[in-house]
Amino acid sequence: MTKRSAVIVIDLLNGFFKKNPTLPDPLDEKTLFKTVRRVIDAGRDGGVNIVFIKDNFLPEEVPIDKHFKIYGPHCVMGTPDAEIVDELDPKPGDFQIRKKHYSAFNSTRLDAVLRELDVRRLYITGAWTEACVQHTVVDAFYLNYEICVIRDAVSSPHREAHEYALNYMRQYHRAKIITSDQALAQFRADAAAPNKDDRPAPLAAARPSYAEWGRASRTG
Repeated sequence: MTKRSAVIVIDLLNGFFKKNPTLPDPLDEKTLFKTVRRVIDAGRDGGVNIVFIKDNFLPEEVPIDKHFKIYGPHCVMGTPDAEIVDELDPKPGDFQIRKKHYSAFNSTRLDAVLRELDVRRLYITGAWTEACVQHTVVDAFYLNYEICVIRDAVSSPHREAHEYALNYMRQYHRAKIITSDQALAQFRADAAAPNKDDRPAPLAAARPSYAEWGRASRTG
């Protein structure tokens, strides 16, 4: 399996799944956790790098952070809320990178770590689709990564915003919107590909026209 791919798991932390009225839970959380775990396990078994992104804040930031003025305090370091949900069961060798902005690249070591690993392709999972997932994809695009968003492994409290964000990322940031089954098939294809330079096998491009926008969101 190529080492040049990474599964990025964004903000699947206890603090986002508390039935908090000011910070609503992403939809279908049990299915989301099951799907992301399946992707993580398959990727890890095949040698794909696993990177967990953690929205983490210092206790001292509670009265001043701008995000807390919108959503209330969440994921404060030193509390269980700041940790990855038990269902995903991080392993030694997985990376855990803290952030405090929507994008996982903003003021973090993510880009440096990925470049040290020589990663070229990102498989994006996590929440929220229209917030931290989308902002991470925007930065990944400008940093010249190949982007695959796994549509059944990302979620939002808002289904319409989720679908719009998927189409936006595909249309404007060259993200390939794929299913978890397609991701696992790609892992297998990469493992079987006789690429001497260890590059991931190519994925078909998919960028709908504006007329196809709604249909593409339904078919993936």
